[in-house]
Amino acid sequence: MPDFVRDYINPVTFRVGKALGRIVKNPNIITLVGFFIGALAGPLLYFKFVYLSVLALIVSGVFDMLDGAVARALNKITKKGAFLDSNLDRLVEASLYAGISVYQPGLAIYSFLAFVFSIMVSYSRARVEGLSHGIRPKSIELGERGIRLLIMIIAMLSGYIFYGLLIVILIAFETFMERLILYYRFLASQND
Repeated sequence: MPDFVRDYINPVTFRVGKALGRIVKNPNIITLVGFFIGALAGPLLYFKFVYLSVLALIVSGVFDMLDGAVARALNKITKKGAFLDSNLDRLVEASLYAGISVYQPGLAIYSFLAFVFSIMVSYSRARVEGLSHGIRPKSIELGERGIRLLIMIIAMLSGYIFYGLLIVILIAFETFMERLILYYRFLASQND
């Protein structure tokens, strides 16, 4: 999720996370439940249940926001939790794009490209943070995961999956290229 959106909704998610933290003491449980729900998106598409697939993505997205909110509210932010969360997020996206490839086989190459550039957006950020001890320059980040999933949810609900995939490909490619250039310059300025 882009930083400007995160900054806007953080006060709300923090309050919800605090309330939920009274019930669920381990944020990783929320992460896992959200993953299992989100991972159903692809199989549901395979069986032509488009609206249920969309519902799985929405519920998974809510859980993805809440796991971090609970972790912050309970002061249980851990590296292993962040690692688990980001890896499971990629698998939910993989499920979605694989499901689209089966639901509409003519879109398989577009699903593949959307997934590849989505992965590269995430990987470039993780790699620069790993090389620079968590420090990275800010970018526009138009192709962040939350925006990509929102586009696909709208595309699936409206019946325009092809156009949703094209938009995801374009914004993910743009974000990856932006990060590639920005992060390369940033790392070059660090004097290896």
